[in-house]
Amino acid sequence: MNPNGPNIDVHLKKFEVVAAMQAKAPNAWQLVGALIDLRKWNIEVFMERCCLDENSFYKAQRGDPAPPTLPTLMAICIAMNLDMPEAETLLGAAGIKLSAAIPLHRAYLYIIERLSGQPIPVCNEFLKRLHFKELGSANYYAKLIS
Repeated sequence: MNPNGPNIDVHLKKFEVVAAMQAKAPNAWQLVGALIDLRKWNIEVFMERCCLDENSFYKAQRGDPAPPTLPTLMAICIAMNLDMPEAETLLGAAGIKLSAAIPLHRAYLYIIERLSGQPIPVCNEFLKRLHFKELGSANYYAKLIS
């Protein structure tokens, strides 16, 4: 392994996950659950990084058949620093395809390409300045205030 180069083992693992995601085509929550497990995130880490409440975590753990909303998926894509093919796979599992012809989708595409991995509040500031709704769960934010 080249100490100055990319960690090939990490990339191989990501490749295996994406390939498995595409081959099995499970539902979106099952994919989120697999990504949580891959990252070894517990509920607190998931909630803090995704700005989502515990309900989203539990839906992922049980593979809820009802698809997540686009804003929920975007929060997960950003928090997990998914690249475009990974994000497209996850969104596709929920029956969503982003279109650059739709202003909100164009903003989301930009975030995935340029801001993914940034904290959700940074991405929310970007969305807010474009007059779009912020990402994250109202329940999550309510718990921060109380």
